[in-house]
Amino acid sequence: MEPQPPVSLSNTYTAVTMTSVGEKDTEVKFECTFDLSTSLGLSAVQKSQKEVYMSCINGLQQLFPSEVGTLEVVVVSASDLARRNNSLFNASPYVVIAVNDFRPVTTKICRRTPTPAWDERLIVPITSRTRVIVFTIMDRKKVGQDGVMGTAMVSLDEVPSDKEKKLSLDVQGGGTLNVRLYLRMHGKPKEAVEEDDKLVKQISIPFLTPVFKEELGAIKEEFANLVIGFMGSGQKYELRPPARIQSHPDLAMEELPAECVPLPTAEMFFPKKFGLIMEKTMNFFQSQAGLTIRQMESKGMWNLWKAYLGRYMPVNERLIKEWQTDEEFCRQYLQGTNPTMLTVCKDKSRIPVEMLDLKAQGKTTLQLMEENRLFIVDYAPMLAAPKTPGKCFYAPIVLMYTEKLPGRDGRLKILGIQLTSDKTTNEVYSPETAKTHPNKYMFAKMHVMVADSNVHEFLTHLGFTHLTMEPIAVSLHTHLPPDHPIHRLLLSHFKDTIGINYLARHTLVSRIVPLIEHLYAASTAGAFRMIINEYSNYSLMDMAFPEELKRRGFDESGSDGLQDYFYRDDGFKLWNIYKTYVNGVVDKIYVNDQAVASDQALQRFCQMIEGPGQLHGFPREISTKRLLIDCLTNIIFTVSAQHSAINLPQYDYYSFIPNRPPTLSQWMPDGPNDMLESTIHDALPSPSLTALQIVLIYLLSVPSDSPLMELAAIRDLYPDVHDEFIKEISCLSEEIKARNNQLEAEGKVPYPYLDPDNVSISINA
Repeated sequence: MEPQPPVSLSNTYTAVTMTSVGEKDTEVKFECTFDLSTSLGLSAVQKSQKEVYMSCINGLQQLFPSEVGTLEVVVVSASDLARRNNSLFNASPYVVIAVNDFRPVTTKICRRTPTPAWDERLIVPITSRTRVIVFTIMDRKKVGQDGVMGTAMVSLDEVPSDKEKKLSLDVQGGGTLNVRLYLRMHGKPKEAVEEDDKLVKQISIPFLTPVFKEELGAIKEEFANLVIGFMGSGQKYELRPPARIQSHPDLAMEELPAECVPLPTAEMFFPKKFGLIMEKTMNFFQSQAGLTIRQMESKGMWNLWKAYLGRYMPVNERLIKEWQTDEEFCRQYLQGTNPTMLTVCKDKSRIPVEMLDLKAQGKTTLQLMEENRLFIVDYAPMLAAPKTPGKCFYAPIVLMYTEKLPGRDGRLKILGIQLTSDKTTNEVYSPETAKTHPNKYMFAKMHVMVADSNVHEFLTHLGFTHLTMEPIAVSLHTHLPPDHPIHRLLLSHFKDTIGINYLARHTLVSRIVPLIEHLYAASTAGAFRMIINEYSNYSLMDMAFPEELKRRGFDESGSDGLQDYFYRDDGFKLWNIYKTYVNGVVDKIYVNDQAVASDQALQRFCQMIEGPGQLHGFPREISTKRLLIDCLTNIIFTVSAQHSAINLPQYDYYSFIPNRPPTLSQWMPDGPNDMLESTIHDALPSPSLTALQIVLIYLLSVPSDSPLMELAAIRDLYPDVHDEFIKEISCLSEEIKARNNQLEAEGKVPYPYLDPDNVSISINA
């Protein structure tokens, strides 16, 4: 048989039309025209195109699952149910059946019996996403909330099609639940539907591969390098500018600090680290068992968000109670997860015209500024983020002031919030707004927290700690020999840093499926635009803790008059201890400035960081002991204290989503009327994004397995310097604990994040 000539396609055009048909159905029509080199290949092309179109249709069904069958459930009886809280009285049990996101169905109530017999038939829908049926046995109470007696689950894999299945289920909490299940699939047996799922995966992966060819190729190359390194020495450290993102080629990623590629095997996480991550992940998913029931039991609109917490997941009860108050809003600028935004306002030009007429305690905005009582927070970096469908965010300006109270310290209060700056009239929201439009005022504060959350995660956290410190870690291994005292001093402070950054680049900010894309208002493009814009004006030495505080108008003496700014107070104490420690080490190594200047390994270390490492503001050469002390103190403080201060508080403040939403789906409404509380509720992230947010910050906020109190970098090399350092941080730890105990005794919130017992030695989460 003669071999057939290859079939070629040209002038190919594909149109996809989606048309609403009735209230529930959508018709998807695919049309394709093309020029074919030979008619002999027509049937092959038609078959290939049909497979692609079917994969698209099946993919749509995965995103918008339709009902594929029904499950008939006969809840027969239960036995040996445990009495709740050792009650002397029998329970009044009923069963709630939950499947997917459908409204749960319930049985009748069997009054006062330990052996309920319902014998009730219920029907629940099955979709292509259905995997598990959850049975929850509840106890009906005359007064108060109904209680959970236990849960049981059935995997759909255990239930055959068109055949009754009898099951006796073990109830978590004690007892047995007897049920009969009958699965009816629409049109196809369940096994055929499962085969379709496999087909979708088999077809869609090669269908999508060309789109991500460059990104997949890059990861493949990195993985190959990783394997080669693992089989060889595994100690190769190299820097390269970040590559541009295929989906956003306009982003000048190469202007950011260089990154370590490939990943050296020495920087892989130890099994213990992976084990801790997996343990925390499983804690979260186990805590979500019974979520639907907890949401049904919850009273009050905002308690729906509390239902995601509990069991293994800590609950910040005080925050949930007080998050809507102005006092809590202001307190978080001093003691929360992003205490680097508040600035003493001394420049009238920074204040929007619409905010000049605000008043507090009989003083105008400018009078408050003259009395050194005015503070400003400007979220201008958010202007770099492009608007995307379904995400609503602003670049707000917030004014706060120190309220003078007779006989007690002043406290920070809201003066006003302006969300927009580009309208003819820009609305200002103040505590006066709350008297007539309380929901609008609350929503304005929530929009401020959206901006703060995005600036915190992408600039304060990712940009100014993770990314800026990586070139230093690489140069440490490349140019300072292991026996060099500076290498010994710094090595512990970069444990897991390269590894955690590598993990983040392939998950949170992945080139293929970045988790931040749908989770945060700024999205991937906005996040990196913010970082690139702000990094163009960044200088490492200008961002040293005392300099950064000074730029915002704060100093160690507290001349700003602000009370309870524990990030400032604890930070200065820790900075001073670090500087004394580093000074002692440098004095041991170098007798004078000439010895520093002639250390060629040290100079090569600096040149790589400033040159190939692209770390702005790092000196290209260090010729004095003073400059070396300043640089080393800055590095050690940033990777330990600074990162801990902005990383450890995340779970405390982000886990209750209404307090710090990463995004909102509604703009501030216009018009004279107040908005509905339910509208605010609907603007918050979906259940799936809520769960993703909580599990991510739960993992990021894991306490370090390398606390500062266990630092032993120079213990053998310079024991006297080491011992003095441990003595000083131990005293500071005791001082902070005593203060926090006093705060709790007074009903106030402790600030534990810069306690050396909690501070991590390195950026490892």
